[in-house]
Amino acid sequence: MECKRYTEAFDVQRRDANEVIEEFADELAVMHGKCIDIGCGPGHITKELILPKLPTDSIVVGVDISESMVTYANKNHQKEERLSFKQLNIEDEDLPIKEHEKYDHALSFYCLHWCQNMRLALENIYKLLRPGGRGLVMFLSHNSGFDAYIRMQNNSRYKPYMEDASRYVPEYHSCPNPRAMMKKTLEEVGFEVLHCSNREKTFVFESMEILQKHIIAVNPFFNRIPNDLKDEYKVEITREVVRDKIIFESQKNKSNGYSVLDRYELLIAYFKKPA
Repeated sequence: MECKRYTEAFDVQRRDANEVIEEFADELAVMHGKCIDIGCGPGHITKELILPKLPTDSIVVGVDISESMVTYANKNHQKEERLSFKQLNIEDEDLPIKEHEKYDHALSFYCLHWCQNMRLALENIYKLLRPGGRGLVMFLSHNSGFDAYIRMQNNSRYKPYMEDASRYVPEYHSCPNPRAMMKKTLEEVGFEVLHCSNREKTFVFESMEILQKHIIAVNPFFNRIPNDLKDEYKVEITREVVRDKIIFESQKNKSNGYSVLDRYELLIAYFKKPA
């Protein structure tokens, strides 16, 4: 169910990943060898957006902390010989030695904002890469939707299922200068920073129903909510998220009622492990 919800409502992730992949297409075009896609999820972006931009002699290993995502990816993309998927936690404090310096390049789109220890995640990426290897990552540095988790945690009906809500708020969410923080951390880990930027983005959800699907698809607590509270929870979490968004009358279809403008920030970094 987790995979089904996600694959039906990840238009934002696909659009933003595609824009960054197109921007760095020349860099991806020379990423020969073995590449790792960190936080590959169901594997659609790995197969449809990343793989076509890489040289034909390169292969990609998609990794994700979610066993169900990896199972889904292996099942649905098994015909692609240049792709494989396996389970791996990029915040593993004891990254398996067999993974050290196994990859020529590392990519990650819409994953690292879930990390509570960004330095550890970047240190592990450094370990994964061979000398001279390059990395391209993109993740949320700020989205007001995360504030809804903290507010919902204070609701007595949902608190038992959201006691660890702060764990799912990105490390950079309240950072006054995410770009500077990321660049400094990358350099301290040992990388040469080739590009680092923090950008404001917008996305229009054409209806409340579409927004709600997106909210539930990425919500880390929904599976914990008892079945008899799930419908109520959907309404409440949507209401909390919308509090910080811009609502306006739908222009495409008046029957949809209202559309929602989401404003958020993405951090993009391109870096190199010294040879």
